[in-house]
Amino acid sequence: MMRSNIAAFVSAGMLSPKKRDHVLARRQLYLNYGALSLATMLDLEGIETILFHGEHSEPEEVADQLFDMGVLPSRLPLMLSIPSFYALPWAQVFCTLVRRRAPDARIVVGGRWVVGPDVEWLSRKLPEANLFVPGLGEPVLQSLLTTKPDLRRLPSPTPDFTLNHRLVKGHLDYQPSVEASRGCGMGCAFCEERDIRLEKLRSADLIVASLADVQAQYDGSEIRPYLQASMFVPNVQWGTKLAEAVDRAGLRIQWRTESRVDALMPETVGPLARAGLTVLDLGLETASPTQILGMRKSKDPDRYLARASELLSACHSHGVKAKVNVLLYAGETEVTLGETRTWLDSHADAIAGVSVGPVIAYGPPKTANLLMKEWTRMGASPVNPSSADETGITEVNLSREFDARAAEAASLELSRRYMNVDDYFMLKSFSYYPRMYSRADFNRDVAASDAARLPFRVDRTQPI
Repeated sequence: MMRSNIAAFVSAGMLSPKKRDHVLARRQLYLNYGALSLATMLDLEGIETILFHGEHSEPEEVADQLFDMGVLPSRLPLMLSIPSFYALPWAQVFCTLVRRRAPDARIVVGGRWVVGPDVEWLSRKLPEANLFVPGLGEPVLQSLLTTKPDLRRLPSPTPDFTLNHRLVKGHLDYQPSVEASRGCGMGCAFCEERDIRLEKLRSADLIVASLADVQAQYDGSEIRPYLQASMFVPNVQWGTKLAEAVDRAGLRIQWRTESRVDALMPETVGPLARAGLTVLDLGLETASPTQILGMRKSKDPDRYLARASELLSACHSHGVKAKVNVLLYAGETEVTLGETRTWLDSHADAIAGVSVGPVIAYGPPKTANLLMKEWTRMGASPVNPSSADETGITEVNLSREFDARAAEAASLELSRRYMNVDDYFMLKSFSYYPRMYSRADFNRDVAASDAARLPFRVDRTQPI
């Protein structure tokens, strides 16, 4: 049997969207920049590499492509990245298909949030896999190509190279990513990175060089990259250097990133806007003092909300579109939700859109049970106590006032309160929809969708 010398990476897709299943949700593309970082490393070392994304394709379709293109079977391992527990069912089917057609294939599974919590649990879910890699893969990548890999956990700082998006199958459909920093370490109870130390930002000059390199990978056409950073917190000096470097390079690139409402200083927004910042995802999560404390977002809710107000005001002043993330949390009541709604109402002019959803306990029992133990003390309960073991996804009844169904209904209502069809298209088309997905395409999909499942107002009217 002929074997290639290609290192294939596959980002597991989803059999259905992780939130609400509708046509628009299935249009979204999520670049797996972690897998692309590994693929880029091998490419720089002269190894032929390709990255496939499962997205919402059937596992059979991706497997067929790998074999039809001659990528599989390969002398090198098949690297399967599972970016979330929602992708696990897809990965299970995919591994079975690959093993059936290539019995000797060496399947290496990564995905730090899925593999890390309990390798033994995951190995029972994916018996076809040969090796599971917890944590980040960069420090052990070369070892994974050998028959005796060394999986010792080593530091993995933000790479100093530019991701090679040409390695992605169909890369022109995806908006690119540029890594700015890794880690957070702010201690929020629900966050996967609560204990992972925030690293120093890459220099402004390196960021601009990467932006220019990425635009060249797209043949100079328009791109709207995401500056990847779990918590983007440059100071004014760094932001000013970025704006100056962008001007020197003659770049006209609009980009998006994310931060905390109490971490990014308002005075930094101006320089960042001059450097191209156009959309900022902000993790507000709640405006209820009770829930702020319960989430461990801050020990001082008043200060937290005051800083959030100042940051939103700065975004509004400088033309930066602020998309606010809201999380309905354990112990949520009509009173706490009302506090968040009232606060959002008072800042509605500065909010371009919201993303709202109830908290979910991710992970196998080893980790999910710890979360549920804390949340139970706050009045929450699991919808299905067996789901952590079965799927790694535990939906939650937040309180007696908000079971899971009521929490979902409240999430949709709150989302529609602040976001109409135009807001939604602007935000999604900026980073998540295929680059050639037009407003006409979007309008057709809206017309074909059940409006009751959509997180925005189709009529554009303002209800506040």
